[in-house]
Amino acid sequence: MHFLSRYLAKRWQKITFALMLSVIFLMITAVTRSTVRQAGGLACFFIAAILVLAVLKLLFFEFVTDEELRRKGRRAFEFCHTCFGWITFVLIVYHSLFFISLAFWPENKISANYYVTGALALVPLSLVITSGLDKNILGGKAKEPSKINVTENEKEPLKIKEPKFVYVNHIVMTILLAVLILVHINFQ
Repeated sequence: MHFLSRYLAKRWQKITFALMLSVIFLMITAVTRSTVRQAGGLACFFIAAILVLAVLKLLFFEFVTDEELRRKGRRAFEFCHTCFGWITFVLIVYHSLFFISLAFWPENKISANYYVTGALALVPLSLVITSGLDKNILGGKAKEPSKINVTENEKEPLKIKEPKFVYVNHIVMTILLAVLILVHINFQ
């Protein structure tokens, strides 16, 4: 939660974020297959919303020239992206845990393909999350060279991940996740 603190600096931002999460949790508290499937579907809509947000961000920066407005716009887009990303993550985890628990019930009528494609989709999801965290954490550090530590046993200094690599990894894993979600939906 520490990385969210820069986006949730003001009291109204914290309250808005808590209310958004509360509404989502209230929507999915009834543990039935329809709401759990809806949680998976909602996750797909949030992924689509993140993609639309990325296009809007590009258009915004293409047409806005005022530096102060660009800075505020960047913060707003980053905040929305982060919130939508975590909401997507929560929905997917909720969806996954429910169906994984169903795998252990003998009267389960769900195809093994559905489980396999769902489990495969969790791999790029975890990589999207970790690369997103790396992008947020290392973004500022990689721009300016920091002190590079060399221990006695190492001949080369420790290397910091380049932000461009982390960003490309984030995008590629998101595309792979979207493809696997489509396969998962169609293998029911």
